Amino acid sequence: MASSQFVGKAGHLATMGEFALRGYNIAIPEIDIGDDIFAVNSTTGAMWRVQAKTAIGRRQKKSTAFRFSIRESAVVTSMTPELHFIFAMRFDDSWKFLIVSRSVLANYQTTNTLGSAYKRKTGTYYNYSFTVHDTGKVTSAGIDLSHHLTDWGTWPAL
Repeated sequence: MASSQFVGKAGHLATMGEFALRGYNIAIPEIDIGDDIFAVNSTTGAMWRVQAKTAIGRRQKKSTAFRFSIRESAVVTSMTPELHFIFAMRFDDSWKFLIVSRSVLANYQTTNTLGSAYKRKTGTYYNYSFTVHDTGKVTSAGIDLSHHLTDWGTWPAL
């Protein structure tokens, strides 16, 4: 099994590849302070900030489980343009992407207690656990998140 740095980079590049296939210009910020990818519509100039999170699934009886960690400030701090999280999930030799804007993730966290907080020397973080069921349903903390799976609606093919 590859180290977490290799896994993270693989998910980052897979996410960038999806944007490229949709016709978006993509860039990696020189300084990483929370943004992993900038996606730009070269025709309109619209730009999106993206944080790509990656996990390899742990197989269960009838599902696959994924766990992600995000710095609290990335979820609770609103910025313009808005940040989007793309959870790149690797299993069965393919990628699945769970796509959630920062504001929606913050709302799930506040209203549905999605995610659990923990402290590190570098600050507070949240763990998010997602389960992809063999039926295709995606859940976390009893919430159906299936509509976020492969929801590239914000970035239609150009």
